[in-house]
Amino acid sequence: MNIRWKLFVTISSALIINLAVGYYAFISFRQATLNANRITEHTFTIVTESLATQVHFKKQVQEWKNILIRGHQDELYARYFEQFEQEETLTQQSIRRLLELLEPETDSWQAAHNFQLAHETLGKEYRQALQNHPRITNSSYTEIDRTVRGIDRQPTELMRQVVDAAVAYKNRRLDQITREQSATQQRILFAAIGVLTLTVMLLVWFGDQVIARPIAQATQVARRISKGDLDGTIPIHGNDEAGELLQALKTMQDSVATSQERLKQEQSQLAERVERRTRALNIANAELARAAKTKDMFLATMSHELRTPLTTIMGLTEMLQDQLYGPVNSGQGRSLATIQESSRHLLTLINDILDVAKVESGKMVLKWDYLPVDQLAEASLRMVRQPANSKHHQLKQHIDPAIQLIHGDGRRLKQLLVNLLGNAIKFTPEGGTIGLDISARDDNRAIEICVWDNGIGIEQEQQSHLFEPFVQLDNDSTRRYSGTGLGLTLVKRMTELHGGQVGVESTPGVGSRFTITLPWTPEDNAAHQHKLPQEQTSNATLQPEVLAEKTVLVTEDNPANRSMVSDFLELQGFRVISASSGTEALKLAYQNLPDIILMDIQLSDMDGLEVTRQLRKHPLLAKTPIIALTALAMPGDRERCLEAGMDDYMSKPAGLKEIYQRLLNHL
Repeated sequence: MNIRWKLFVTISSALIINLAVGYYAFISFRQATLNANRITEHTFTIVTESLATQVHFKKQVQEWKNILIRGHQDELYARYFEQFEQEETLTQQSIRRLLELLEPETDSWQAAHNFQLAHETLGKEYRQALQNHPRITNSSYTEIDRTVRGIDRQPTELMRQVVDAAVAYKNRRLDQITREQSATQQRILFAAIGVLTLTVMLLVWFGDQVIARPIAQATQVARRISKGDLDGTIPIHGNDEAGELLQALKTMQDSVATSQERLKQEQSQLAERVERRTRALNIANAELARAAKTKDMFLATMSHELRTPLTTIMGLTEMLQDQLYGPVNSGQGRSLATIQESSRHLLTLINDILDVAKVESGKMVLKWDYLPVDQLAEASLRMVRQPANSKHHQLKQHIDPAIQLIHGDGRRLKQLLVNLLGNAIKFTPEGGTIGLDISARDDNRAIEICVWDNGIGIEQEQQSHLFEPFVQLDNDSTRRYSGTGLGLTLVKRMTELHGGQVGVESTPGVGSRFTITLPWTPEDNAAHQHKLPQEQTSNATLQPEVLAEKTVLVTEDNPANRSMVSDFLELQGFRVISASSGTEALKLAYQNLPDIILMDIQLSDMDGLEVTRQLRKHPLLAKTPIIALTALAMPGDRERCLEAGMDDYMSKPAGLKEIYQRLLNHL
């Protein structure tokens, strides 16, 4: 017999026993209820009959008084006497019925019997009084009343005793019924508790013998197997579910033992493969680390090596354009403008490459602020207005009046808009139209900045690759249009840093539409007014005689750059001393105590950071302004310069006028 049948038989037996106890309880309670109802009805009849006897007796006494008071009239006398006899009869009938209901020789029966005798005596005395005075007059009334006065007190008192005795009898029987019902309930309760206890004990015993013990045994076996002990024996007895469970555990133990043996072999083989793979991954990681370091070093070196000659080229060009070396003719002026424009274009390409490196390395940090949208749009359009005019393009803009401020980095937002506008100008034939639209989305949870044109458009299959680094439209575009393919990559990365996204819609021969979606809410308009970050400028000017008193130490390892900057500053009226190495810079600084220092970073014997630290230890040079003028423009270079003790940072190539203005700002 399996566990299900055993459990069914046990529970069925328990239910049958409980049903039997319940049936006994029902019968007992029903019988007690019937007895209680019968006794209650009997006592109620006794009390009712007692009260009826009392009522009839009182009416009989009342009729006797009516006879005495109004019996001098024949008609009233006859009527009252008839009613007197009628009530007397009803009283006798009631007392006889009451005696039949009461148990003989009890207090209530004895009281009723005494009342019966007293009532018969009362009737005889009433009649005897009437026979002695057959005619009721005022004098006879007084005589009769004196004769029978007080004879009704004993029956009245006895009647009251009968009623009290009947009520007392009723209360005694009800108390008796209550006690009997309580006893019956206790018997039923004790029986139920006993049967339930027996049933629970039976179920507990059954559960322990048939379910708990086999499961405990199976659990112990399973725990032993889970600990890896596969050598123990598993006793199997019975053909119920517990036996089947133990048989399954035995089969599992055998299977696990076999599997473990195979697993050990596979683990040994896998360990060898993992070791080989780990060695290969370590080699690959080392190669990747070296490649990343090499790339950073290459970018830093490239930035330095490109910016250094660019500084010379742009600086000398600027000096020539300012005719510091003498007048130039118109042809020379155009050539110088071409050199300056080409130099700025090359600088833009270098900056794009470095910005991409910053974003990919996670070192691009945004300077968040609330920016006026109209200023952002105007500043961006102003940057591209000259090339647009050169191609006779029409620039249009539309700004939603509901948008006043936007939260972001003003310099980076302007950079991505200028990139999009520059591309639109580049790929739109002469006489085309370029547009900048800024509007709020319908849900007021974002704004859309759209740059559109009616240029050559982009093929559908090329649009998915537009935002990848160094990707051009096609080979033909690469030949016709300049650029590195980094502009749109920067647009996408900068937009994502602002928590937004960028998309493109384009039709070849019709035009393109680039849309930047940025987070925005109307509450942003409630922020304090802010302006776009601008280059730090100053209108401060110093008289030539004052500049002649100011000594500038120019530390630069490149002779051309050192000579160019020194010559320019001397032409502006400064007293200039120059150093080509860190050691020389320290020596000249200690000797001359300059008013301000321009410091290159990559020097031959000691870098500019260490030179700065040494200078700050000198008490007379601790507060001297030091401005970094370096080709190092990688992420973190500015911070390293400021941490070393420098007051400002300028990356090469820097304009000579900008250098001059920075010097004035710090003097």
